Amino acid sequence: MSAGEEQQIIKQYQPLIRALIPYEQQNRLLEGINKFSKRLPGNIRKIIKEEVVRLTSLTDASADNSAFAKFPVMKFKHFGIPMRLDKVGAKILQNETALYQERYTVGVFESVMNSDFYQTQIKRDQFKKIVEAFNVESQSFTDIDFGDDIAVRPNFTVSSVDFEKGRHCTVSSLSFTGIAVETKRPPNVTTGDIVTFVIPEVMGLTTEPTEITYELDAIKYNKHLGKYESFFTISSETDLSLLNNLKRYIKGTSYKQPLQRDLEIERAMQDLERDRILENSPWLPVFLSAHQKSLKPIIALFTKANVDNNNSEKLLASLQDKAHFENLVQELKKYNEAFIFHGVIKTKSGAITITATHRQLVELGQLNAIIYLLVKSGEFTCTQCRLEDVSREDKVKAFAIHDIPSKEFEHLAALSHVMYCRDISMYLTNLTLSEKCDFKPLSKTLRASGDNWSIDFVMEDDLDRRSETRYIIDKAAMIKVGLLSSIDARVADLSANGMKLMVAPGTELQSEVRVSVPDLKIKNEKYKVVHYDATSGVVRLCLEDVKKSKAGASVDAMVEENTAYFKIRDIARIQRSTHRFIWELAVRHMPSLAVLCVMNRHILDRLKTVYQSDSSDDLYPFSRTANIIPLHGFFADKAVAKPKSMMLEAMFKGDVENNLVVHCVRKSDNRLVYIKESDFLYSKLRTQIQNQLEEEKVQVSATNVTAIRCYGATTPLTKKRLAQLSKLDKAMYDKLETMQAGYTHCIFVTNMSALHHDLVMAKLIAKQERPLSEDEATA
Repeated sequence: MSAGEEQQIIKQYQPLIRALIPYEQQNRLLEGINKFSKRLPGNIRKIIKEEVVRLTSLTDASADNSAFAKFPVMKFKHFGIPMRLDKVGAKILQNETALYQERYTVGVFESVMNSDFYQTQIKRDQFKKIVEAFNVESQSFTDIDFGDDIAVRPNFTVSSVDFEKGRHCTVSSLSFTGIAVETKRPPNVTTGDIVTFVIPEVMGLTTEPTEITYELDAIKYNKHLGKYESFFTISSETDLSLLNNLKRYIKGTSYKQPLQRDLEIERAMQDLERDRILENSPWLPVFLSAHQKSLKPIIALFTKANVDNNNSEKLLASLQDKAHFENLVQELKKYNEAFIFHGVIKTKSGAITITATHRQLVELGQLNAIIYLLVKSGEFTCTQCRLEDVSREDKVKAFAIHDIPSKEFEHLAALSHVMYCRDISMYLTNLTLSEKCDFKPLSKTLRASGDNWSIDFVMEDDLDRRSETRYIIDKAAMIKVGLLSSIDARVADLSANGMKLMVAPGTELQSEVRVSVPDLKIKNEKYKVVHYDATSGVVRLCLEDVKKSKAGASVDAMVEENTAYFKIRDIARIQRSTHRFIWELAVRHMPSLAVLCVMNRHILDRLKTVYQSDSSDDLYPFSRTANIIPLHGFFADKAVAKPKSMMLEAMFKGDVENNLVVHCVRKSDNRLVYIKESDFLYSKLRTQIQNQLEEEKVQVSATNVTAIRCYGATTPLTKKRLAQLSKLDKAMYDKLETMQAGYTHCIFVTNMSALHHDLVMAKLIAKQERPLSEDEATA
């Protein structure tokens, strides 16, 4: 074997050689070779063994890396041998001698004197700095679990003849094992004193005044409260049933009243940040309930961001077909994610409305053909959907937090799942075939059935443009359509100057109608038809001439006379409760990784917190370490020495809203290869990736990064979140309220690999709409 071949073998098996060095130091080289390389040919094993022995042999050669050093060179002696090294060389010397058991060997000398090894070390250090610069602490969408440390600030006082002369004292903290009471001056007690407090009659805790014995632990001055706090521990002899009642009371009221100050601040921070993510998220939540063996859509939650980032009418229309929705639910239950296509395909027999998931199209072998036809017609949406379970515990919390009587809202208690949806048509609108495909006859399973679910929606007050209070009511009505003919109708809701009627589907109506409602003393009033849905029979009306009509005054008088009756039928009140309830469910189940950004001079310091659900895979192909989230793979500029992000700069300036970050994961060694978005979508590289996927050599990771500028300093629930804290600490309340203006953007990181993998495999490629500029080409 020639010297060149030996060097090639040594280079190829370098990781094995380094792994065997500790074995040689311990005189166990043969054992190591047998452990790691028993399948290698004998001649290769011999070369590896000789190289390990050579590297571990001692030397007295002086090292000098000044020829390629990039920093000031230092002169010093190591084991009595002169060295001329810079800081990086000295670090290599230190690391390598540690590998060789603090001995100066040939291997150490060669590592220090090797320019390639030096450059690799520099690149490794630079990469480490970049990774650390883009590391952000994470939080969970799940409620903070305070466990046995939970403590509430109850709304009752306690007293004891042994404490403050029997005066009633405010309780600042009540936990499973202790109590803290407030006093203006230091109380006349000492540590270890036994004090029996009288707890008043409290619903859920005691049925009559009850005595509980505590032992004093400490007295501290609380500068936030401006009062002294005395901390007591409950007696070990306390009745077990009373302890259980105490625990039940604290758990049951923890969402209805403030927690102990520090815990309440922590809870308020999480609530405020989760609200901000939901308020500025492009995902539109649709809540589902059980229907036979499947699910049905009930109600959607509209926010400023999801209304702006989706065509909400088209998006809901893509979900309404009953047969297709059942297929969608089955797919979501299996994969937790689905991509649904809804649109019109023009055929020789006319335009046909279709609805299908991308997996259905892949199974039929029609993904490329259907997408091509949908893009050609221009009338389609592609919606990404993710499904989350809604637990009974979450619903109980939502009812408790907003003081909503569950018996009045049984339809909300029946909600079992939330499906998050967002329009991602932007990635398909300019796709075309890279080669010819077979156009098979359109499968009947793709055609819309026409039998649709009705999906209600609720929105925050800022989006609601209704100007009057409306009341739910069910009364018989008549619509006059001729001199002697009329149509039967039912009043569904009523306001002073308008109403909603239900008529038989398909009924023909003119733009102006005369309506009579005998029970409401409305006779032959002239109304204008604001909206009429012939398929559902819903008619919305408003008075033609408000000033001349007596109907408005009649409704106002009727409401005043029956205030209690109409209060519970006030649609604004019902919708406010509904909005808060489903909002509370939504913030606990956000579907994609979210990064909260704040104002700061330095770009990277603007990344404040990452929120991620426990089941999310949006970080793939990267992974979190404890509570640290690495974001360098999505944001950091590639092939640069210092941490920098042109993407973030463009997003914060408002120049870019969306980016697709693509990596190929090589299966042989799990190595990541970054692919430019333009190369992945438009270039011939897409065909090469497809070939690699067919040979199962790589795996594609495609991640969408969307940045949304915060719509304002407050969300619909900001006041609610801070209300409890205002009772505990006004200074901290003011501080948190001021902090809300510091949030600038929410960035959402969403894995879309399943769809993009199948689009590549279907041989679809994006049409280049315009030539890339020099900056884009080199980015």
